[in-house]
Amino acid sequence: MTVLAPTQPLVPLDRETVERLSVGRGEPDWLREHRLRALDRYERAEWPSGQEEEWRRFTLKDLPHARIADLIDTKHPPSEYGSVPLTASRHGLIFDRMLTVAKDQPELVKRWLPSDEGIRSHRPFRALADAAFAHGSTFLYVPAGLQVELPLEVHKRWTAGTEPIIFRTIIVAEANSTVTVVEELSSESGGPRLAVPALEVHAGPGARVRYVGIHRFAEDVWEIGQQNVISARDSFLSSFNVLVGSGRTKLGVQSDIRGDGAEVKLYGLVAAADSQRIDVNSLQIVDGKASQSDLLYLSALYDSAKAVYYGIIRVQPTSSGTGSYQECRNMLLSDKAGADPIPALEILTSDVARCGHGATAGAIDEEELFYVMSRGMPRLEAEQLLVRGFFNRVVAAIPEPQVRAKVLAALEPRIGRVAELEAAA
Repeated sequence: MTVLAPTQPLVPLDRETVERLSVGRGEPDWLREHRLRALDRYERAEWPSGQEEEWRRFTLKDLPHARIADLIDTKHPPSEYGSVPLTASRHGLIFDRMLTVAKDQPELVKRWLPSDEGIRSHRPFRALADAAFAHGSTFLYVPAGLQVELPLEVHKRWTAGTEPIIFRTIIVAEANSTVTVVEELSSESGGPRLAVPALEVHAGPGARVRYVGIHRFAEDVWEIGQQNVISARDSFLSSFNVLVGSGRTKLGVQSDIRGDGAEVKLYGLVAAADSQRIDVNSLQIVDGKASQSDLLYLSALYDSAKAVYYGIIRVQPTSSGTGSYQECRNMLLSDKAGADPIPALEILTSDVARCGHGATAGAIDEEELFYVMSRGMPRLEAEQLLVRGFFNRVVAAIPEPQVRAKVLAALEPRIGRVAELEAAA
């Protein structure tokens, strides 16, 4: 498929609009200047032409546009933050709206504002998020050595409308800290709408970070998201993307290991139906000595849904003794559903402990289905139970019971009520 780049900017962004957005939100001058620098990148960015491997199978032809007035509307903040443990807040934990932290701790936010990193062909959208981010933007800072025992949660929901959903999330875990973050994203239907979420996670030396993103945008939303996770030496970072909403999703995930002994786990669950299209790109940059980077994405596809996965493991020439793997499995629950898993390896050194990939796409196993139905379960419920088992490889990797429950609740429209299914089995 040839993807044509838009002849007009996706959002009619200009200096006046950016300045009005910033002034309307009462932002400090330095943050407005940061937006304007991002605007310059946005105006100079080359849009995907369709020749890039990441964009061959995702057309931008019908992407929703936006009006200037929609960008500078500052009403209806959507975010609901869960409670922060009192002990953690007393030790310097910051978990709040981006603008609040930018005003209260300007030097901290300046230090960690994202640069122009991530998958190259996603740069226009990354610049758009940097220039025009608004409600839903979050900043989390975990000081060195702080162990946050309970998951930190935020639910970002948007009411019906056509204004674009553009926001950023920055997570910083300093050396030897521990934190789990759950970010839920949802919206009400109200017309074609563009969502541009941008995530950046920094795992400091020896830090342990877990991020869970639950994406449940309405079916009239086009989500074009970018995620960049950066790992220092001896850190452990795991991310979970649960993709169950939006009519069209394009997600670019880059993992960048920058130290010896770092370990990264990238997980994904896709549950799509009707005519949904979920397209995920990943780039695992593996460097350092004895570092590890593994990816596991599982898709259950119903009706005419389509899932595309294109990912690269790039083992840097400066690395040694690293291990990495990339795995994408797709379960087709309709003869009209489809999947294109495309893994790729770029091994630039001969000093590798392991590096490989696996990819499959196939219909549900009829013998397994017959076995479950033979125990008195209707076909639909039997299918749901098998999908639940298929997804369990990822769900079981989430250690916190309350977080697993949130993930299963988000998947409920596809896999049914888990407790009832398991009781019936």
